[in-house]
Amino acid sequence: MPVLDKGTRAEALYAQLTAQLREHIANGTLPPGSRVPTELELARNYQVSRGTVRQAIAALVNDGLLERTRGRGTFVRVLPAANTALSPADRQIGVILTHPGSELDLQALFGIENAARARGYHAVFTFTDESMEQQTQEIARLRAGRVAGMIIFPIRDLDYDESIWRLKQEEFPFVLVDRYFPGLDSDYATSDNFGGGYRAAEHLIILGHTRIGFVHAATGTLKTTSVRDRWEGYRAALHQYGLPYDESLLFAEFQAGPGESREAFGDLFTRSDRPTALIASTDSLAVTLMQAIQRRGLRVPDDVALVAFDNCQISAGLNPPLTTVAQAFVDIGQQAGNLLINRIEGQAGPPKHIEVPTNLIIRESCGVRLHVRALSRSK
Repeated sequence: MPVLDKGTRAEALYAQLTAQLREHIANGTLPPGSRVPTELELARNYQVSRGTVRQAIAALVNDGLLERTRGRGTFVRVLPAANTALSPADRQIGVILTHPGSELDLQALFGIENAARARGYHAVFTFTDESMEQQTQEIARLRAGRVAGMIIFPIRDLDYDESIWRLKQEEFPFVLVDRYFPGLDSDYATSDNFGGGYRAAEHLIILGHTRIGFVHAATGTLKTTSVRDRWEGYRAALHQYGLPYDESLLFAEFQAGPGESREAFGDLFTRSDRPTALIASTDSLAVTLMQAIQRRGLRVPDDVALVAFDNCQISAGLNPPLTTVAQAFVDIGQQAGNLLINRIEGQAGPPKHIEVPTNLIIRESCGVRLHVRALSRSK
């Protein structure tokens, strides 16, 4: 009987099931044209709910790997015969990521390559180091190399990028990952950053915090949609639970004015009305926050509770281990790859906006153990 990990992995059950079914399609266990087991059969075989099965099937239909036939069931999609006649050059897709050392970028690349390989394509990739000039050059270079389409991780702090707008105008197939442009209706695949920000704030509210700050990096702004959507989710949770939004609780890593000290986080931890909890926009920023808190003689989570985003490998090994919102970047890459290939192969329709669910991983930095001990003493 196939088994999903229900206890130790950060990846959601539906994502695990999606990955297993995708592997069965890739290795021929579920060949093209074959009927997929019913929702009830899959739920019984994998010991999950039918809701989990529906999510997995919907993801694979969206990827173009499965198709539903009314009254008959769900089937593995048969690729158009014309696809087998494509030249090697026509089966290349370009991938533009930000940093070669970024854990999330590499996870996305793994997912993209899985999708490309399963459908007879080859991914060629490059990095921009968050340079707009470099990104423009890489887009031009890949187009000159005759890639059939591109997956692009846009650089931060922009609400307009001429090179990407030009791709849209010229109807060149592309999919954005992680970040998107509100002013450009294009295909993209991201995390559910709004939902992740909401759940992070809600968790801290449930633990009793009423002064919760949101911190983003000095090199990032709220123009970066992944950060802005997390902030919006945080604000929505405050509103839902009747807490006022306080602009003074929005912090950048460095907020000093001209001629002032660039001490990280300024007077954040010495002010009389300092927050009792913080949401950091990334795990790496949370590490910097922990160091700043310790330098001021304070402790996490006793004095300041902390929640972050990404669930990178470092998060579980910190002291204390970091509560963080996990992003399924392998799945994001996989979905972006399949969406792009669908467009290359002629799938029409309005731009698709894929938001992959996030998962709050609760560890000690949020103070949950302190909360449990306090509840025990009150009984």
